[in-house]
Amino acid sequence: MTLTLTPLAAMAGARFRPPEHFGFAASLAWIPVNDTEFHLTSHHLPLAVRVLGGMPRLGALVHPAFGRRPAVDAAGRWQAGYRPLALRTHPFVLSNRRGARPIDEIDVVSDAGLVGPWGMPVCADPAAGTLSAEMAGVRSALLAMRAGAVRLSAALELLRITNVLVPLRDPAGAPAADHTVDPGRLAALDEGAAAALAARSFLPLDLAAALAFSRRHFHPDRLPQPSARSAATGAGREEPRPAEPADIVLAGLEAMNFALDGSDLFDILAIGDLSEFAAPPPAEPAPEPGRARKTGEGAARAPAAA
Repeated sequence: MTLTLTPLAAMAGARFRPPEHFGFAASLAWIPVNDTEFHLTSHHLPLAVRVLGGMPRLGALVHPAFGRRPAVDAAGRWQAGYRPLALRTHPFVLSNRRGARPIDEIDVVSDAGLVGPWGMPVCADPAAGTLSAEMAGVRSALLAMRAGAVRLSAALELLRITNVLVPLRDPAGAPAADHTVDPGRLAALDEGAAAALAARSFLPLDLAAALAFSRRHFHPDRLPQPSARSAATGAGREEPRPAEPADIVLAGLEAMNFALDGSDLFDILAIGDLSEFAAPPPAEPAPEPGRARKTGEGAARAPAAA
């Protein structure tokens, strides 16, 4: 789908309103997802990795051919629950231009029909190009999405290097442009590969778990066939009960070694006296009743009552 973008500065005196119908989302097919929302999104939409400009990007697939349930109904109503930021900031996107004013950094999808004479003002001062409070909030969200995309791309690149991303299948059965996590490959990673994924942050493993969890939202025919590598991990074993992909990931995480190495994050020797952190000594067992009587046989007895 080709979008017609216009600098927002050319519409400084206009007003805008948020989208109420989301038929355009199905046309986009894939919408970007931010690093602050991918956990929540995975509960409502299938996550997929798409390579754009040579960099892996995280998004949600909303094309009706890929999901178990359409994200948008025939009337254009959103029915997938959570709406990612990219939909809530539509029709605005950040441009690659640098300008003296914040308005110069923003483009608008002009054919979306959401900028016109009604709604909230684009600018508090159109002559100066000063954004309104509402538009400034949209710009802040767009900037957060751009920064989040950089962090996500770095983490997704590690997943791509470890070869745990596999292509989905398009309606014709051929490999699609979008990828998901192969839970079997992820669970088969050795300790060194798992440690490398988490060397700088746990974001790569968080992403892998979210991608695997969201596979439940894909139509079964769109999921990749189990790879030979995944099948080899279960060769010679009894056929297991059906399990959710997330269960496979969590089972693999339990077997991975995440022991902390010495670092300058904290110095254990600088803590001081470690005895206060030691476990308390075991309590002495109570004496047996019979033994207590025997021990007390030699004790002085109270004088008998007169």
